[in-house]
Amino acid sequence: MRRYLLLSGILLFRCITFGQSYQVANYQTIDTLVDAGNYKLHFYIVKGRGTPILFEAGGGDDASVWTGLLKPISELTGTTLITYDRPGFGKSALDTNKHGLLNGILGLETALYRLGYDKDIILVAHSQGAFSATVYARRHPDKVKAAVLIDGSTSCWFDSRLSALQRQNDIDKVAIKTKQPGLYYQFGDLSANVKLVRESPFPANIPVIDFVSGRPPFSNARDIDDWRRCHEEFVRAAGNRTAITAYDCGHYIFIDNPALVINSIAKVYAETLDTKSRTTLMAKVLDYNINASNETKKAEALSRHSEDDLNSWGYSLLNEGKNKEALAVFKLNTLLHPDSWNVFDSYGEALLKSGEKQEAIRMYEKSVELNPKSENGKKILQQLRQ
Repeated sequence: MRRYLLLSGILLFRCITFGQSYQVANYQTIDTLVDAGNYKLHFYIVKGRGTPILFEAGGGDDASVWTGLLKPISELTGTTLITYDRPGFGKSALDTNKHGLLNGILGLETALYRLGYDKDIILVAHSQGAFSATVYARRHPDKVKAAVLIDGSTSCWFDSRLSALQRQNDIDKVAIKTKQPGLYYQFGDLSANVKLVRESPFPANIPVIDFVSGRPPFSNARDIDDWRRCHEEFVRAAGNRTAITAYDCGHYIFIDNPALVINSIAKVYAETLDTKSRTTLMAKVLDYNINASNETKKAEALSRHSEDDLNSWGYSLLNEGKNKEALAVFKLNTLLHPDSWNVFDSYGEALLKSGEKQEAIRMYEKSVELNPKSENGKKILQQLRQ
C-alpha cells in the first residue's frame, strides 16, 4: 500500500517521521499561543537576528514537520525562524465562522503583528503551504524579500481536476469533522482556495527558488506531467525565478535531501546581507556541505535496502510500465521484510496490476494476517473474491 493520503488534492508522502520535540539546543526559543482575532495560533520560534524566515507547512501538516531543518538553518544564518500551526491543526484553534485561505492569512498577519514580525520576511513553503505563501506575498509584495517553494501546489494543476476533487472532498470531510476540524474546512474550502490563488498570482518582483520533486507523488502519468508542466510555467512567468528538480526525491524534498533545501534557504537569505556578512555565511555553508555530504553517504549506506527504499523503487518501476522488474523488487522486499504487512500489500497491488489475480489474493491474505486492522486489504480481498 502506498503511504500517502489524498488531502485536498495534494498527495502527502513521508519517508521519515520526525518526533514531536521542538527543542533546538542552545538557542532561545518561543513556544506560545498568539491571539489571531477570535482564536489563537500556535507558534514555535527560534530567535535570531536578521530577516526572519517564515515556514508554511503543507496540507495536513503542522509546524512539527520542520523540526529537522531548524537547527542547521539557525546555525548557518543566525536569523529568526518562525513556524506555526495553521488554524485547526496542531495546537492552533479555529474560528468556524471565518475559515478558508484568506481568513487564515488574515489571522497570521494579526499574530505576526503582535509578535513583532510584520515587516521584512522570507517565505519557505511546502506543498499546499505554497497557497498560503502566495496569498501572503500578494498582500505584502514589498515585505517579502524571497521565497523557497518546495514541491508547492499550483492552481494550474487543479484546473482539470478541481470539480472531481471537491466532490470527493465533500464526501470525505463528513467523517472527520469532529476529529480533524482543520482538515474538514480545508477539504470543504478547496475550490474557493484554488480560485483565490488563481486570481492572486505570486508577485513577479519577489525572487523564488522553486523545487519540484524528481518523483512527484502520483501514480497517474498525466498527473505527474501536469505537475511538472505547471511548475515550469510558474518559473517562466518571471525572470527572477529559479527551477530546481530534486532528483530521487519524493514530495517531502526537505526530508529526502535536507542539504539541498537548507542550502537554497541559506542562498536566498544571503541576498539580504551586506558583503562581509554574506562572506561569513558562505564560509559556514561550505563547512556544512562537507559534513552533509559525508552524512548523506552514511544514510544511503544504511537505507540502501530499507523497506521504504525498495517499496518506492518498486512503485517507480510500476509507474514506468516496467511490471516485471517491479514485481521482482516487491518480491525481494517481502523476503527481506517478512514481518511487514505493508510490503505484502504493495506486492499484492503490483500483482493485481499485472493480471496475476490469484497470487495477488495470496499476498493480500498474508498482509491482512500480519495486520488484521488493514481495512484496505480486507476491502480489496472482498472485491477479488466476489
